[in-house]
Amino acid sequence: PKSIPALFSGELKDIAVLMPQIGDLLENFFGRRVRKNLWNTWGSLYGMLPKGGDAIWGSGADLDEIIDPTPTIVWNNGTEEFCSSSLSTSIVENTTPTDEKIDNGFTDEELELYIPASRQWTMNETIDHILRTGGGYGSRIESIFSFDSKQGWKERSSSANKRKHWHDPVASPLPNAPSLKMYCLYGTGLPTERSYYYQLSCDKVSASKDVDVDRTCTAGDSETTCSNGTGDSDGNPPESPFYIDVAAKNDLRNITSGVRFSDGDGSVPLLSLGYMCQKFAEPRSKHNPSGIKVFTRERKHDAEISLTDPGRGGPRSGEHVDILGNVGVIEDVVRIATGLEVEEKVDKDIIVSDLKNIVQRLDEHPSGGLKHVLI
Repeated sequence: PKSIPALFSGELKDIAVLMPQIGDLLENFFGRRVRKNLWNTWGSLYGMLPKGGDAIWGSGADLDEIIDPTPTIVWNNGTEEFCSSSLSTSIVENTTPTDEKIDNGFTDEELELYIPASRQWTMNETIDHILRTGGGYGSRIESIFSFDSKQGWKERSSSANKRKHWHDPVASPLPNAPSLKMYCLYGTGLPTERSYYYQLSCDKVSASKDVDVDRTCTAGDSETTCSNGTGDSDGNPPESPFYIDVAAKNDLRNITSGVRFSDGDGSVPLLSLGYMCQKFAEPRSKHNPSGIKVFTRERKHDAEISLTDPGRGGPRSGEHVDILGNVGVIEDVVRIATGLEVEEKVDKDIIVSDLKNIVQRLDEHPSGGLKHVLI
């Protein structure tokens, strides 16, 4: 989910939290609109968007409470009105998420400023909006990546469209390689971004929608409709009208600075790290047709502060990158590479999180789990 705010509003959790401390400094030199336009050109960020849609992310199985559907973005304006006069009502009528592309005659910039009336967006609705806008890159990305896991599962392996689903383990089975072994090595026990609380600034919607940020101005252009792609005299593009609501906080629901957290390795939630590994390991799994042996080896984050190595979390860190220095992970990798006592020491699961219960809750949910992909 960390790629969602980057593509959606040009924000990262750490940047959003820092804004009150550093004031306008960052916005003046590297504002949200600039960051968003830059990051939307990075195709790899689209590939990092969560897989499986609402069937995986909509049940809240990995959270302390079950909300159906579990929102990915909550609009936290405190009012039912979302700048109702800022855009034509025909945009509202024509941008309801559907399975078909609708040519409604509006530009990507206009659609980007439209926020549907719903105060909560599911994962499907969030990704749909990103692909519909994306600074003009969203529609191009759809020729490379598809996020329709159900359609991807139906595609024949020989189909030209199948390649658009290779990034999605929910839509693509493991290869036919019965002698292969698969090891899932990752850390847990760290608060990890799961969903977001946003606010919409109506005055910035009004200011942004009147500026053409994609063309060079001429002497005859009005300053109100063209400013050489900038929103002010200092050369800064108009600021994104929506932003993470850092005031949103609820300790009981693991909400801090506008971000709701779940278990994970600090970057990737446990739902992404472990769910498919558990499903691959099930007997007669359709996602593992040749019966590849799959082992899950979790490492509980246990940080240590070392004066000789202050930049790391110590030999038992489970953090996303730092886990490469985890002694347990290093031992597993060396044994796998050398074949030394692999079956005795490595070919067994280590589950230290609530993964088993999360998988069970997700699969038992009436609208969750792989059953909604395989139909």
